[in-house]
Amino acid sequence: MSFLSEISLRDFELDQTNIYESGERTIIIKKWNWDYKLAHQFQRKCLELLEASPKIRIIICCSHPRVFTNGRGLQKPKKGEILNLIEFDKSQAKHLPFPFYQIERGGGLTFHHPGQMIIYPIVRLNPKTLSLSKMIDDLFEFAISILHEWELDGLNHEQKLLGLWHGDRKIASMGIAIEKLTTFHGMALNFYKDEEMRKALNAVNPCGISAETYTSVEELIELKNKTLDQFADKFLQKLTYSWK
Repeated sequence: MSFLSEISLRDFELDQTNIYESGERTIIIKKWNWDYKLAHQFQRKCLELLEASPKIRIIICCSHPRVFTNGRGLQKPKKGEILNLIEFDKSQAKHLPFPFYQIERGGGLTFHHPGQMIIYPIVRLNPKTLSLSKMIDDLFEFAISILHEWELDGLNHEQKLLGLWHGDRKIASMGIAIEKLTTFHGMALNFYKDEEMRKALNAVNPCGISAETYTSVEELIELKNKTLDQFADKFLQKLTYSWK
């Protein structure tokens, strides 16, 4: 863990049990229900470290307590497209039932809750090995592959609105930020449903679309003994194998 020796893990409510090494290049941080502000500060600290060691990859796998975040703006339509997205009125943020953060990723208002799996790749992009488009496609495809193994089919990420979709229902959102060719922020996949968050979404149109559009893995298949932790471990195995 020498790469992270410059960071005081305690400052971010982390310890050695949250950190795993995968090969020579990849460090995995895994923490459930992690305070959003601390996780964001940790991402920014990792960006600083990658300036000196650009070949290292830090993959954060986590969830957060209920929180709203707002990015730089909604998805822009391509030529000839009409998206009919509803912009969030930031003056209404003070009326939200959960904390609100204005952040630097792409996209509009989105939500997090403990039943999500969030992947934040802190990775230096390379047009030959890992471009931004490949990163986004890979993250969606890793999720599709695991859910196919769990007998959930019909998923795709090729609709005009960015995300992972099951028909007209959305189960994962993507919002990336890039500084000095290094990515942060990432993908949030709804694994378990969250009724408290669902009530709050009715007033905010996350990602500019109706709250009823969103669903979760739990609502699409019978999980039986399958857990979020198992899904995350499978996802990280696929990611670290593919991003050697």
